[in-house]
Amino acid sequence: MRIERVVGSSFNEASERSRKLYGLGVRLISSARVGDIHELLVCTDVADADDDDDAVSRAPSAGVDFAETLRDEVAANAFAKRVSRATASAARATVAQQPATESAVVDQGAAVDLGAAADQGAALVGIIRRELQALEMRLSGGGKSPALTDQKMALLEQGVSSAYAESLLAAGADLRAICERLIADLAFGMGQRTFGSRPALLIGPAAGGRTTVAMQAAHLVAAAQKVAPVVSAVRDLRPGAREKFFAIADAAKVVSNWGGVADGSLVIDGGAYSSEDLQNPPKEFADYDVCLCIPAYLNRRAAAVWLNGAVPLAGVIVTHWSDTEVPLGLIAALAERQLPLIGMSSSADPNQPLTLADSTTVMQALYRVMSLALADSEAGHE
Repeated sequence: MRIERVVGSSFNEASERSRKLYGLGVRLISSARVGDIHELLVCTDVADADDDDDAVSRAPSAGVDFAETLRDEVAANAFAKRVSRATASAARATVAQQPATESAVVDQGAAVDLGAAADQGAALVGIIRRELQALEMRLSGGGKSPALTDQKMALLEQGVSSAYAESLLAAGADLRAICERLIADLAFGMGQRTFGSRPALLIGPAAGGRTTVAMQAAHLVAAAQKVAPVVSAVRDLRPGAREKFFAIADAAKVVSNWGGVADGSLVIDGGAYSSEDLQNPPKEFADYDVCLCIPAYLNRRAAAVWLNGAVPLAGVIVTHWSDTEVPLGLIAALAERQLPLIGMSSSADPNQPLTLADSTTVMQALYRVMSLALADSEAGHE
């Protein structure tokens, strides 16, 4: 069982995204709006394939029924006293319903009292945290302090892998030390070469903003080298891919070429390449700097398909970047693999230049999200 955080511009969008990511059996824990972002905390039974330390799959004793214990804890918790006994029974019955019924309940979320749902969701998160902390303490033989375990749980909820969360907390639970360790593991730039010194071949998930980033990167390199922005696209057989490429290129006012790499190309849109091509790379990959464009909203398991390829990546560009929604799990995945972070794209306007990443900017963003995540964990521990 895992607690996942899903965001969207509205409740319905976030609900739909949670079902696409984790299936119809996902359970809604809490709902909240922060500025223009709608955030859901959901509970899923899907195990994370990348987690080394899956406490749920290694229960310490066969006599413990976690679901039954959880329901008893919810019924005995303080927030349950504020509702009638009939309401509490209905809530427990809802947990046992089939996934299709749960999906229908989520679709009617606009009619739910969000204040009461947030209170109950927060209490439920606390119960699950305490149960998982107790389980981890038993598995580890009591070698970790409750505060440190609580901070590890907070990092896991943000999408950080179990192994890397432990390495971040190995030197202690100081917030600045954790951020500095992550920055130290996260490479910036492209080593001895600068971005644009060779044509950049951009690959990544479909509909992840790769073509827009190709135009933004071409503007950035062209301005630095004082040449014309030229973007080529390898042949993409998806319906409408050619028309979309030329429409974005025309809007960006760049010289564009389809179906091959034209002379003077600064950036190549590699829409025809899939994640499987990273396992058996084509020969032309050796002629370019292969850069991965990956959206900030992608979960760690989906991102790992692209990050774990056999092709040496020159760097990673994060699309759909927002300073108010920093993808800590994705950034930690890059740091764990020591992959260079080239830049971030925060605009859908192809005329906007790509923002190059630097340690100061990323440090500030990480410090903000870490402050919120670890502060919540300390409050829950108290």
